[in-house]
Parts: sequence; C-alpha cells; structure tokens
Amino acid sequence: MILVSRFAGFVAAALALTALGALALQPGFARPAEDADALIPGRMAIRAGRVIPVVGAPIDDGVVLIRDGKIEAVGPASKISIPQGYELRHYPRGFVTPGWVELHAHVAGTDLNDMVYPTNPELRNLDNIVPDNRQLRAARAGGVTTMLFIPGSGTNISGFGTLVKTAGATVEEMTIRFPGAMKVAQLGNPERRVGDVGATTMGMNHLIRARMQEAKRYAATWQRWEQEQTGEPPQRDERLENFRGLFAHEFPVIVHTVWVNGIEATKRLLHDELGLDVILTHATFDAYKAADVIAEAGMAVNIGPRLIHYEPESRRVLGIPQLWKAAGCDNLSLCTDCPVIPAEELTTQASMAVRFGLDETVALEAISIVPARQVGMGDRLGSLEPGKDADIVVRDGPPLDIRSAVLLTIVNGKNVYDVKIDRRLF
Repeated sequence: MILVSRFAGFVAAALALTALGALALQPGFARPAEDADALIPGRMAIRAGRVIPVVGAPIDDGVVLIRDGKIEAVGPASKISIPQGYELRHYPRGFVTPGWVELHAHVAGTDLNDMVYPTNPELRNLDNIVPDNRQLRAARAGGVTTMLFIPGSGTNISGFGTLVKTAGATVEEMTIRFPGAMKVAQLGNPERRVGDVGATTMGMNHLIRARMQEAKRYAATWQRWEQEQTGEPPQRDERLENFRGLFAHEFPVIVHTVWVNGIEATKRLLHDELGLDVILTHATFDAYKAADVIAEAGMAVNIGPRLIHYEPESRRVLGIPQLWKAAGCDNLSLCTDCPVIPAEELTTQASMAVRFGLDETVALEAISIVPARQVGMGDRLGSLEPGKDADIVVRDGPPLDIRSAVLLTIVNGKNVYDVKIDRRLF
C-alpha cells in the first residue's frame, strides 16, 4: 500500500505541476509578496502536492496557512487564497502532515532514574530538560514535534514527566504542560534486586497500591476543603502535591507494563480501583491476550518499541499492534521509547506496524492524532486543522515510506529543521 501511495502521490503531484500556471490565473489563488521586506513576521503558506490533515481526507495540491504559530486554514490551492505578505514554501511533489507525537520519550533531558527508594512520586523531570540537545534536533529531523518526556522505569513510581515540544530555546518555551503525566513502572523493569520489598510482582503491586491510596486520600482532603472553604486548610505535603492534578483528571498516568498478567494488574489497580486516566505503554510480549478486556474498558494503549511477538506453538511472527487492533482496541498509539529506538525512527515504527498487518491509516493516526488525544491535547496537536498549533512536516514522499526524507519541520509556526540548512548537523 505504501508503494502504491507513493506512485499515486507522484501522479497527483505531476498533475498539480501541470495545472500550476492555470491555477495562478484562477480566483482564489494569489501570489505572495516576493519582496522580503513586505513579508509579515509569523505568516507563512505551505503548498504541496499532497496535504494529509489526518483528520479528514488527503488534499491534492493543498495549502496550509500559518498565522502567529497557529494553523489558519487548510484546503486545496483552488480554494485557499494566499494573502500578500505570507512567505510561500512550495513543494510540488511534497507530502505535508502534522508533526508526530511521541508519548514515551527519555531524550529531552538527563538523570532518568533515582533508585534508592522503590517509589519516588515526589520527583519530577521538568528541571532536567536540556533544550535543543542533539537528540531533540534529530527528532525534529525525523518529523517528531511533541514528546512526553518521562522518568525511567527503574522504580515503581518514578515521578512526574513533562509534555514538551522538541524545539525551543528555553524550558519555558518548550513546555506544553507540566505535569504531562505521572510515570509508573508496574512490571518488567523495576523489580528490586537487592532483596527488599518490590522484588516480586506481589511486592510491587503492594507498593503502588499503598502509595496511590495515600495520595488519593490527600487529594480528596484538599478537594473537600476547596469546595467547602471552612476551617483551616489541610497541611501541604510536597511529596503528594502533584497527585491532586492526577486525581482531578488534569493529566494521565502512563504505566510501563508488559505480559498479560501485568496488563490486567494495571487495569485492576489503577483504572478500576483508583479511577485514573491510564495509558498503558509497551504492552508487549503476550499482553495482547488481554486486549479485548482493555478495549472494552476504553483504555489507551501505547505500543513499542517491540512490535512483534513470536508464537512458539504456531511458529509465527505476529504484529503486536495488529493483534491489539483486531481485538477491538481503537485507542492505539505507537512509541520508540527513545533512545531505545531513536525518536526520529517513529516513522519506521509505524511503517513496520503496517508491514506486520496494521492498516496504514490506523498507523498514521497512531503517531499523530491518537497520542495527542491520549495525553489530553487533541484540541491542539496531532492534525492539520484551523486553530491548532502549527506543528507541520514536509516530506519528499509518502509519510510512512521509510525512504521519504523530511524536507522541513515547523514547530509553533517556526522553521526548526530545513534539510537544505540543517542536515549537516546530523
């Protein structure tokens, strides 16, 4: 399907080139100002052979207008007028998509694990962000414009992560939301190997449950006081303060968990008992055997970096994302767990998911609009729609063809990667 898409796209682009002269004379098409002094800062138009909004049908010979960091308009060149003063970037054979959204990332900063205690809910990584580091530049070169930067999985509760853009000169400029999510590692990494509590799955689940129940009581106490406003306020506990937003559903908990028993334990503990918004991340090995239960609960699933499962009984190699999809899971995204797999290879993850059976449209959504919605940012990120952040990527071929190169990446309406200028950095 990818190769067919490439051919069809080139045909569409060729037709667009043929019609270019005629379009210039049609109503609705206006040439932008050619004088650099006449260009208006913050205004840009991208025209390309195919624009893929993700939400909505692809547009041949499409135009995206950018105004002050937001998408102003999206549509065919025959209907979208490019105002005077807009910088025009024209890619007759290019493919335009929203920037990718990566929900399992460790490359926006340093010091991912503090492993003295088995639970560290008081920790946060906001202060560890290193703007414009090499791995963020590589991510932009691969079309990734948003990351959920989370602590590692060395402990059962490792702290609070930060939702960031991959571009920005300062932490404040990069940050979309803090907390972006709380990080829990329920199984498959945080087992304590020094002989204390948490060496077994029973011990780990006890630690998570005990700390989360304590935090829920703390959040409920503050909520009651804020509603009633009577008496002295509760005593503030900095170890538990960020849990107030978690239990108020201002952001989700993202849970490192694997295997069928781990998946079901996470659902039982964090979703059913505590009522939290949960993103299951990894969800690999035989975890798909609980996919129908997870799908019925409507829980979010973020699969990767492992994408295949070998079934000894049948001697088959199965595509994990497709197994989840076939079980009814529509709330499905993909990840790299960067730097386990480099962030710039999120496109490759989606391509491989297609290779092992996932529908191409589903795979495209799984690295754009679905992860944006999973982290509560579907109104700002993940698709090309008016009013959303102008996070836009131009490629020289279909977006899920791993041979396609990124030509231009825009974050918040600003050029942050141009292959003609920045490729030497990598």
